[in-house]
Amino acid sequence: MITEYNFTSHRFKPTPGELDEAQDDFINPGVFARELAEFLISGLAQEGYAVKDRIVEDWGNWIEVQHDGKFALAVCCANLEDLGNGLTRHRVTTDPSTPHIRKFLRKIDVQPTVQALSAALSRILTASADITDITTG
Repeated sequence: MITEYNFTSHRFKPTPGELDEAQDDFINPGVFARELAEFLISGLAQEGYAVKDRIVEDWGNWIEVQHDGKFALAVCCANLEDLGNGLTRHRVTTDPSTPHIRKFLRKIDVQPTVQALSAALSRILTASADITDITTG
């Protein structure tokens, strides 16, 4: 089950709010994800997914996806490293990232839902000419 995409792009840059510690979008020094999150939210909408919320975390952005299941479903994203020449390595993951989760002592099979979301992410990322060197995990 693919739950992680790493790729290179020159498209997603830090926004001014992500660089200013006094702003709500500030994450941590050198960490940014807003432009990538907005790109993913737009792509998810085109894929038929409604987004409930985008939350700034200390590692990047957490995008909660609306669905019929009884568990939280999200896409997580952030930059990984500056490669120079305007290129940055980024990571996009699903949450959950395992085929099953436990909730109130019950085992829930999340694999079909996560696989469908992951397939949508794959289509979104591969459709952009600005995204290269995609690897999965």
